[in-house]
Parts: sequence; C-alpha cells; structure tokens
Amino acid sequence: MTRAMTGAACALALLAGCARDAPPEAKSDDIGAQTARIANDTEVLAEAQEAVNAVVRNAPDCEAAKASMEEAHRRIAEAAGEVQTVTGRTTLDAMRQQVRRVAELCP
Repeated sequence: MTRAMTGAACALALLAGCARDAPPEAKSDDIGAQTARIANDTEVLAEAQEAVNAVVRNAPDCEAAKASMEEAHRRIAEAAGEVQTVTGRTTLDAMRQQVRRVAELCP
C-alpha cells in the first residue's frame, strides 16, 4: 500500500510540474540569453536608480524631493516596460517603495 501511495504522489507531482507555464525568463536555458537579459536590466535600471537616489538624497528638503519625484516616477515607468527579469521587476518594486516612503514624509 505504501509503494502505491508513493507512486501516486510522484505521478501527481510530475503532472503538476508539467502543467505550469514557465515565466519568459525561464523558458530559455541558454546562458548567453540569460546574460543578455541581465545586462539589459542593469542598463535600464541605472537611470531609474539615479532618479530614485535624487529623491532619497533630497528627502530632508521636501520641496526638492517633490520636484525630483516626478522624474523618478517617469523613469521607473519607462524601465518597467523594458525590464526582462524577475530580479529587475523586484528591484523596480523596491525603487517605487523608496519614492513612496519619501512621498509619505513630504505630503
């Protein structure tokens, strides 16, 4: 009975694994393609990070922070359309959170 249950559990696990669609970045196992996506994200995120850094740097001066927020939001939105990896999307979420925190401090 135990052997049959183990076999059934393995079969279910295999079927469940096959049913899921892999995210776009996982579909290509080619190391060159992965490296290209990472390099793209690094380049795309650099300008957005620069704008977010300006917001954080200006946080003590709310007027200057508010003025730099528009540019940060614009660059984050632009980067969101070009990011190709899960890590890149997570980084953008962290950038949005940083800008949001400064916005909460400077209503």
